[in-house]
Amino acid sequence: MSDSLANRMDDSQWSLFGYDVRSLGRLWVSAWRDFLFSTSSPIRARLDEPVRLHGADETLVFQGGEPLADARDTDCRCHALEVPESLFLARTLTVPAAAEAELASVLAMEIAANSPFAAEDTVSGWRELSRTPETLSITFAVASRSALRQWLSDTDLDIESAPPELWVTHEGAWITLQGYSEVERDKLYRARLLRVGGFFAAMLIALYVITGLYVAQQRLALERLEGLQRSVTAEAAPAAAHRESLLTANEAIAAANKLLLGFPNPHVELARLTQLLDDDAYLAHFSMRGRALRLRGRATDAALVMQDLSEQSAFASVTAPQAITAVGNTGVEQFYLDIELADDSVETEP
Repeated sequence: MSDSLANRMDDSQWSLFGYDVRSLGRLWVSAWRDFLFSTSSPIRARLDEPVRLHGADETLVFQGGEPLADARDTDCRCHALEVPESLFLARTLTVPAAAEAELASVLAMEIAANSPFAAEDTVSGWRELSRTPETLSITFAVASRSALRQWLSDTDLDIESAPPELWVTHEGAWITLQGYSEVERDKLYRARLLRVGGFFAAMLIALYVITGLYVAQQRLALERLEGLQRSVTAEAAPAAAHRESLLTANEAIAAANKLLLGFPNPHVELARLTQLLDDDAYLAHFSMRGRALRLRGRATDAALVMQDLSEQSAFASVTAPQAITAVGNTGVEQFYLDIELADDSVETEP
């Protein structure tokens, strides 16, 4: 009891969602085998060799296990005979989907259990009918090899390819009995599958080669562009250096102009005032701080001097911090003026 419990516990460690993970490899191989070689394979439906089935009532052409609608002109290298119902036994079996990896073993046990013939005399075949996520529906048939041999010897049918395949029908599905000419059809299908696979492999390789050549060409073009860029950069280095020097000089000039605007030349302003004042006016005092001028002088008409200076565009403002006063009985007036230079006065010629 303890050994049985230990075995069940050990098996449960390898179970995931009802599947034994130890069989994943077999499931993978089985899935690819079904995809390429089963009667329900979409690949085989396109590439399988057509088979002309000679039935009791009519002759049909099958490809990939399905009858062709219009096959009157189809050239068939493979032929099959429909086995009468009296010569075979058929049964439908439902198995869990988790047992798909062991399907061959399950079918072998079912065939051995249901066949009334000796093991060496038993001929069998099977086909998948349908499937769900949980189950698989399988139909299989068994027949006596000796009875089939006798039936074939009594059958008068002129077929170029000998011997033919043997097919049986059960629940609307055609089943191929194993051990006859179906091997030749499988060889033809595998050869065609290899040719098509080789064609697609060649196309894929050609695509990779073309892509590689394109990438290599673009890489060479990029390297040429990078070399050209380095050459142009080297040739433009002196011009770039001169440009940097010019930018530096322009920045120095701009700084000097800014300084000049903040601190105008007093000689220029003295020359400007000398030109503006009439002969009957003169300056006794001149001081300058930045853009502000302070004047003290005398004139016959000090108010006229202030008016004339206020009308000059070089001066932003002209104000009198003190009142105009007369100098004794000389007929001369003394004035005090504060002048603020305009922004563009530095560039204005006196």
